Amino acid sequence: MKIHKQHQKYICGINLVLVIMVLLTATSCNKDFANKLDLSDKADSISGYKAPKILYIIIDGARGAAVNTVQAPALTEISENAMQTFNSLSDVSGLAATTWADMLTGVNKVKHKVTQADFSGNNLANYPMFFKQIKQSNPDTRTTAFSSTPAFSQNLISNADLNQNFNNDDAAVKTALLTELKNDQAGVVLAEFNSVDRAGKQYGYDASVGQYSSAILTVDGYIAEAMRTLRERPGFKKENWLVIVASNQGGDFPVPPAQNDGTLFSKPLLNTFVVFYNPRFSYQYFSKPGTSGLPYEGKTVALANDTTANIPAAQSNLYNFGTSGDYTVELKIKVLRFSTGNSNAPILFKTSSPANSTTGWWIIHSGVNGQWRLGGLPSAIMISNQPALKIGVWYTLGFKIYTENNKRWVMIYQDGVKAYANPVDITNRNVNNTEELVAGYRSGYGNTTKQLVTEIKVFNTAVPDNVISAYACKGAIDNKHPNYNNLIGYWPATDGFGGLFKDKSPSKNDFVLKNKFEWTAFSDFDSKLCVDLPADIYTRMPNGIDIPSVIYGWMGIKTLNLGLDGKTWVPVYNNVNP
Repeated sequence: MKIHKQHQKYICGINLVLVIMVLLTATSCNKDFANKLDLSDKADSISGYKAPKILYIIIDGARGAAVNTVQAPALTEISENAMQTFNSLSDVSGLAATTWADMLTGVNKVKHKVTQADFSGNNLANYPMFFKQIKQSNPDTRTTAFSSTPAFSQNLISNADLNQNFNNDDAAVKTALLTELKNDQAGVVLAEFNSVDRAGKQYGYDASVGQYSSAILTVDGYIAEAMRTLRERPGFKKENWLVIVASNQGGDFPVPPAQNDGTLFSKPLLNTFVVFYNPRFSYQYFSKPGTSGLPYEGKTVALANDTTANIPAAQSNLYNFGTSGDYTVELKIKVLRFSTGNSNAPILFKTSSPANSTTGWWIIHSGVNGQWRLGGLPSAIMISNQPALKIGVWYTLGFKIYTENNKRWVMIYQDGVKAYANPVDITNRNVNNTEELVAGYRSGYGNTTKQLVTEIKVFNTAVPDNVISAYACKGAIDNKHPNYNNLIGYWPATDGFGGLFKDKSPSKNDFVLKNKFEWTAFSDFDSKLCVDLPADIYTRMPNGIDIPSVIYGWMGIKTLNLGLDGKTWVPVYNNVNP
């Protein structure tokens, strides 16, 4: 289903009943409601009582992008009253057993341990499918499952009043499903179809493949029959059906280079879809989050003549560097205002004064023309030969001390590129002192400079040039950095609150903010930045693992002690009446 013409963006919230609306108005639908949310109707609710029931249909191997392109009639019809996405993702393994387990237990493979096609070594006894909780909450609720895949039926279905498998015969699954939906006692009904996946394996997983599209349309026809049978139930008006249609995974298919953003969203095998339907739901579409041109953003403190960040001298000995050993120092800087006059404004230093005659080391601006320099460590000042710094642009600056041919050398870097003609010999040069490590201003130097300094890092190793180059564009780093374990100081300086730049390294030497300071948000795009995707990027739309959480909410089942990994997604209601 393409986005509805009258709905260019989805709305996040709930307009269920007045009491629930008051409780949840300030809460985002992207937030996991601690699995406390009860979406079921109650006898004393404003809307009156309607028995909550579930129809859950799993279509194996139905790529979300292909289903969206095919525009299957039944799914298109129910999409008008549904929360939906065609950009959801299955487990990165792409293993059907794992994706099914995610969709039925609501926990990931770390917990259910379904990581083998034969289900060996699983932990489903402790994390069973959702039928168990439904039965414990209301033993009278009828639970039934109809499936095409024997392994699905034999290994995953438990606590079912009826569990039938039809051995790769989707038509037989459909017939059994329709029979169950005519049963007055039907409560929670699960159906699994695998003919779409079988067609994809044989012919290809794309809407352009006729056999694959035809298989999608055939199962869509089964959905149309199921919906018609549901609406014809004698007690339908007294029931509150949540209909869920989802795929367990997609299938491998070549992606045009222009459509490959290098993320999991570009892996057809993982591309799934999820639809939550109820006739009282409003249309909600969850599109794929942007994955290119992400901004470098956060909250930091601008350093100026009345604001510095200092590590007391007693804690700064780690950053003396001595006469032996290898080290690397890096930082990001955005100049907001250059100093007036001819002063050399400090950026980061460990010295009593960033002047040629003092002992220590310092990174400072070289005058006011946008150049910068390293002093102290080399006997002669090293001025960057890279393009001058400009106001409002982020740069990555740093230097590396390394040992080679029994000599000790230093080289400076700007945006991952060597910024001096040749390394400088610093063998036997000792600039140790008992001074603080300071980011920002020092009296008498660049009094009017204002700058953001973030991502300050000190490694007790010479980071290889190729790593310096590869990571110069990045924002925050984590243990994926090859030299992460060599950090003896790491201050992202984007804490956003408090009076410290917290040290994220094992050293725990925090910068203390001095004098007046204010945390200010920044968000900057730059082609040379390659900011990593946010940690939650793949959970910004409903995924298969979320489905049990939504089912529990619909059935009014408390789940605080179940250890679920899925989110509860809250619909927008178009009508609070029964």
